[in-house]
Amino acid sequence: MRIFNLRSWLCMVLVPFAAVSVHADEIALSGDASLSGTIRSINEAGVVELSTTLSPEPVLLKSAALEKVEFSPPHDRPDTPGAVVELINGDLLPVKIEGLDEKGITVMTMDAGRLVIPRGAVKALQLGVQVSKVIYSGPKNIDEWTSDIEGEKNWRFENNALVANGPAYVAKNFNTPTQFIFRFSLKWQGNPNFQIYFADPLKPKGEVADRYYLQFAGAGIELKRESTQGNRYTTVILSNRTPEQFSESKLDVEIRVDRKSSRLHLFLNGEPEGAGIDPIKGAPEGNGVCLVSNANNGIEQEIRGIEILELDDSRGRHRSEERGDPKMDSMISRDDDRWGGKLTDIKKTGEGLVFSFKSDFQEAPLELQESDVSTVFFAKRDEVKQADALHPFVLRLQANGMLHVSSCSFTETTVSAMHPLLGLLNIRRAGVTALQRQDRKPKEAPEK
Repeated sequence: MRIFNLRSWLCMVLVPFAAVSVHADEIALSGDASLSGTIRSINEAGVVELSTTLSPEPVLLKSAALEKVEFSPPHDRPDTPGAVVELINGDLLPVKIEGLDEKGITVMTMDAGRLVIPRGAVKALQLGVQVSKVIYSGPKNIDEWTSDIEGEKNWRFENNALVANGPAYVAKNFNTPTQFIFRFSLKWQGNPNFQIYFADPLKPKGEVADRYYLQFAGAGIELKRESTQGNRYTTVILSNRTPEQFSESKLDVEIRVDRKSSRLHLFLNGEPEGAGIDPIKGAPEGNGVCLVSNANNGIEQEIRGIEILELDDSRGRHRSEERGDPKMDSMISRDDDRWGGKLTDIKKTGEGLVFSFKSDFQEAPLELQESDVSTVFFAKRDEVKQADALHPFVLRLQANGMLHVSSCSFTETTVSAMHPLLGLLNIRRAGVTALQRQDRKPKEAPEK
């Protein structure tokens, strides 16, 4: 086996590759190339082994060539276990809790079986987690997006994306809840020039409106509020990360909007970028989304992967709040009561799990039913440290789970992956939705 010259190899195989089975994994490569095949393994050096019908021998791709793999969708969609373990490296693992003692927490995962996770490897525990209801996922075609402005639609539908060549405007109204998640992926040539409006009443162009919008141009990214009262424009979240800091001129954006509390959270490529509170009284009540390309003629920009989901605000809100003394465990109830001390035990009873918490202000342990607990933050421990090595690949799991891995191998039913904190994991392949390369942020990016 040898590592192929990717550019010349793709020129030979991309056209005939259309005949490959629709059940194959969909593989996105750097430089806008894509193909279908079956991922077999990723070694410690990041080299990806790919099996395709176009080569009698496995194809080896350097890690930098692979952007993302979308695995064939599973036939079954198991229910969310109801809890999520957040590890100290930021990984998320949907679980059903079975117990806890001084050494670790015992959980049953959706796809990796029973695990005993060292206590010092756990950052937080989130209870009562449900899969967010999907309000919209697309785009599906250009006709579902409309424009009342003559000559300014100028978007076309291509390869599951909305593509603009020069200035363009398009909008769509949704049945958006008060609290929602808004996701989309951007791609551009040269410098981007996007304005993405949301919570928008979709008034005629030029008319002042109460709404939010994300502006992305050469100087950076701003999440702004437009208002019919006082100052028309107010910056809520500002990021100085410029376009050249995003490889391949691509960016995944997630905005979490809580109109009850006027809070917004911005995530870029899956990482938290900033949070802010809308200073204008009364959050925008509109439900529309408006996509605007301000690029010059001849410059293409595209938007894909547009999703709107219901938001369970308590989990995100509690994760973002001050946790208290990091040397102690902290527990938050569903009613926002808070305690500092130590979570001493989680045990099964006839009425379900009971959390025993020794607080810092009473002698007898506090005992709460699982249904009354929202969040537990675990004390930081010096004896468990994160590995310094870069783990560039992320396995995306069902129910929004994610695990960084240094290497993994695939069979038809199992993914064997080496995790920096949990060691070797054997994961049901149907539970893995995607494999994504995730590099460190460039050094010139501002410290967060």
